[in-house]
Amino acid sequence: MSKEKDKKEQLARKIAKLFKEEDSIKLYEYTVNHYKESAINKALDETMKVPNDRIKKSRSALFFHLLKKYDKE
Repeated sequence: MSKEKDKKEQLARKIAKLFKEEDSIKLYEYTVNHYKESAINKALDETMKVPNDRIKKSRSALFFHLLKKYDKE
């Protein structure tokens, strides 16, 4: 396995674990393979800074919203 592929798989597992959505690992594997790593990391950092009481839908919904925004930048 290449280092890049292994790095992406680790990132996908990390995100799924943070959002307590390990059963959705395929979604996060797709995400890390189709979005820029810089946008993923920025969206993840911003998402994790938001307190639980400020999350309207879910932390993962906020992450994907921010990811789409940052990927365009």
